[in-house]
Amino acid sequence: MQPQPVQPVREQAARATLRVCLHAGDWDALAPEGGEELALGAGPHASSFELVARIRSALERARPAVVIVPDVDGSAEDERAVACACAAAVASSPELRVRIARGAPARVVAELDGPAAYERARAALGVVSRDHPLAATAVISTWNKCADVCANLDAIRAQVRPFSDIVVVDNASSDATARTIRERYPEVRLVVMPHSAYGACETFNIGFASAVTPLLAILDDDVVLPPDWLAKTVARLEREPATTAIVSSEVEEPGMPAGYLEQEHLRRERYMSTFRGCASLARTEAIRRAGFYDERLFIYGNERDLTCRLLNLGFRVLQYPSARAFHKTPFGIKMGKRSLYYHARNAWLTQLKYAPLGDLLRLPWLVLTRVLLRGEKRERTGEVSDATGTIGIGKSVRQTPGAAWVLVKAGWSVLANLPYCWKHRAPCRASDFELPLK
Repeated sequence: MQPQPVQPVREQAARATLRVCLHAGDWDALAPEGGEELALGAGPHASSFELVARIRSALERARPAVVIVPDVDGSAEDERAVACACAAAVASSPELRVRIARGAPARVVAELDGPAAYERARAALGVVSRDHPLAATAVISTWNKCADVCANLDAIRAQVRPFSDIVVVDNASSDATARTIRERYPEVRLVVMPHSAYGACETFNIGFASAVTPLLAILDDDVVLPPDWLAKTVARLEREPATTAIVSSEVEEPGMPAGYLEQEHLRRERYMSTFRGCASLARTEAIRRAGFYDERLFIYGNERDLTCRLLNLGFRVLQYPSARAFHKTPFGIKMGKRSLYYHARNAWLTQLKYAPLGDLLRLPWLVLTRVLLRGEKRERTGEVSDATGTIGIGKSVRQTPGAAWVLVKAGWSVLANLPYCWKHRAPCRASDFELPLK
């Protein structure tokens, strides 16, 4: 019988411990057996949407038996962010031993398994009760994006200001979404739809109606929040009058032109006639009064429609570029017949309901000259800022096979919905109202 090869002691030690720290060598004294080190370096980690993914990647690569992480009680913002991200990364690993370190010189203050380490970190942050005036619920609608929604939930777990509640509405996904959420994220209130024919507007509305906190975060399933997202948006909304219904964060997306978000007019706070539906914080009662999303729209363009009703009620929507999120959907509208149909149809349904008559009469010419014929160069230089739902629509018309027929069908649907639009017509004359052109 051949003897089994013995793994070198040095290689065994390298797999024994992973040290996650801000600066190289921080935890050397706590891991005399050696191991690997993930030194994250100087921040700003609190605003990094890659933080949890970096730590999880290091765990998957090293497969350690023990991981040493900073304590969430650290006073520096970046230290707390790293600690929260570590807690989120180990939360679903009961087999992992987690040593929590603090101070200089560093000392281990606790050794727990992954789930217990996560619960310890959350308790140290302080649980915001659901009836607290600044308590927030994360609301996510998802369909067949298991990996994306898990990354989203990991980032929600890593928030330095915890959400008080999390609601995920799964539109009868055929992948492992529902099972994975039940197994890995027991704190989530999961709603599974009976079939997948529901529109995003309806599934989001179910999530909105489930929220029992004064605030709710409207989140796409494929968005990733940096650790300070909720803390920043709550603090900004707290400084606003009660008439500000939504604080909308800036969004980074793949394919977004370099420097797009650094354009001067995009970096300033401003009140808008829409909001970023993939990452915004809203007052629950305000959007309840406005009637949530119009389910007839099904998908796309629903944010501007809701905003018009908020404006008519005397509310406002603040664009807050200091808070950013990462959205995995590429920059501009999604290409394809379905996207083109609903973007074109819903833009007209919304304006038929809410645009003042003068704006409505000149809208066909404006759409032709300022949207359909608008060049990609103008869109990619940041000229189009607050009508992000129109970026790429001209390209979609040019490149989608059968686009003319898609637009004809959208037009017929608009005509069929004229009685509905007339019944709900309420021209918006608020100073923040703008046509979706710029």
